[in-house]
Amino acid sequence: MYRKRQKMSVANIGATILAAFVGAIVVPMPTQAQQATVNPENRSVRDEADRLLDRGYDQLKNGKPREAIKTWLYAIGYYRQVNDQAAISYTLARVSDAYEMIGANKAAQDTLIKRIGYGNTLQDKEAIIESANNLTSLTINQSDVEPVAKLNKTTLALSEQNDQGLNTAIALNNKGLIAGRYGDHLAAIKLYYASIKQYPIREPIGEGYVYIHSGDSRMALDDYKSAIADYGNALTLARQHRNYPLMSVASDRLIAAYLEVPNFYRIEELLQNRSSLALVMGDRETAAIIQRYLGDLYLSFGNLPKARLAYQESYDFAAMLEDKSSLPLREAYYKLQALEKM
Repeated sequence: MYRKRQKMSVANIGATILAAFVGAIVVPMPTQAQQATVNPENRSVRDEADRLLDRGYDQLKNGKPREAIKTWLYAIGYYRQVNDQAAISYTLARVSDAYEMIGANKAAQDTLIKRIGYGNTLQDKEAIIESANNLTSLTINQSDVEPVAKLNKTTLALSEQNDQGLNTAIALNNKGLIAGRYGDHLAAIKLYYASIKQYPIREPIGEGYVYIHSGDSRMALDDYKSAIADYGNALTLARQHRNYPLMSVASDRLIAAYLEVPNFYRIEELLQNRSSLALVMGDRETAAIIQRYLGDLYLSFGNLPKARLAYQESYDFAAMLEDKSSLPLREAYYKLQALEKM
């Protein structure tokens, strides 16, 4: 069976992956004309496509994923004119990532399926497997987990057979998430740690999120000490590489874990750091909410001066929001009013 899979054509690999996912889905294959070599003529068209690709990167970097999607779709149009299918496939991956960032998961899935079609034509195993992994990640939380589990099983086998370390790591992580969906958190944790061993050194942030998932499973098993260790590993990786989104997730998880222990002094430190991080990220709403939690913590200690200061900062941050009737602003106001009556 192993040898038979090794001999599969790339087109069959792609068909197998998609069939496992949706039962029977037809990937439109390019016509003979479309399969021709890249047209070297009209260099200006290719240059414009490349310029748009770079512009999309700049827009995404500046926090404008919707604009980046539009720009990359224009780039794909130009790449089609010169029939550069490898560039189209690459750009489709970027478009899918941006769709995922804005929560448009259906559009991201459709884009990934298109990329698998190009991967079949180009005989690009890595593109096919990478896209299948991303499809799994996007659909793990759907109501029917069985088709996703089949897709993951196929993708993991292909990743291992083709010696793709990163894709193997992602597939193992996805398999752990699926095990968690079935409530088998012990199996999930083993898969997460198998995934971590496969992660290349150049992918520390992906490894950090696997630690988050492992911590979540440990929390489900009420193993708070181990959960804290996993979340702590994720936070360490995030700090080493100044990745603010992962720092935020790891900090929030650690706060929840320490509440179960409990360790209020550690919670105080984490809340202070989390508030500062939110401000660095320009997220005043979260900073306001965190400061209110900090005020509640000080109030539970009976430290009224610190509680008042935290509530005031919560109010000040919320007052900077465009919505002057926001929930964080009203809650901070009520906290301050209640404190005055004490």
